[in-house]
Amino acid sequence: MNYFIANLAAHIAVVAVFAALACICANRNRKNKTKHVVSYFLPFVFSVIAIVLGCRYAGPRLFDIDSVLNEKYFSYSGTVSEVSPMKNYFEVDGDHYYMNPLRNNIEEGDVVRIRFTPYAKYVVEVTQLSDEIQEAEDAAE
Repeated sequence: MNYFIANLAAHIAVVAVFAALACICANRNRKNKTKHVVSYFLPFVFSVIAIVLGCRYAGPRLFDIDSVLNEKYFSYSGTVSEVSPMKNYFEVDGDHYYMNPLRNNIEEGDVVRIRFTPYAKYVVEVTQLSDEIQEAEDAAE
């Protein structure tokens, strides 16, 4: 869960930086210190970026704090159709799921069962079902 908390803190920090830049640029506009015409639009651009990043990344992670603290996770089983080049997310049946890239050892085509948070879809546990089926077959023999 350390990766989840660090990721949440990083996203909140990025949103805060863009919000601060929007305030600084708006204050410069208000004091008529802006020298270029394009600079008048920077508060709007920075505000839009902060809102999009907040809604897309920081907000869902904030909603998932309760799920992480109380260990209330959703489960799903499916086939991995894509793994990102940085291994920080993978796709199962059309949905993206995020996880710690240092623990991601799944490949495309693997059948997995995942436990994840409901809003940000941060994966807490990945179990490869092909391994479970193999262990069940070995135990049966």
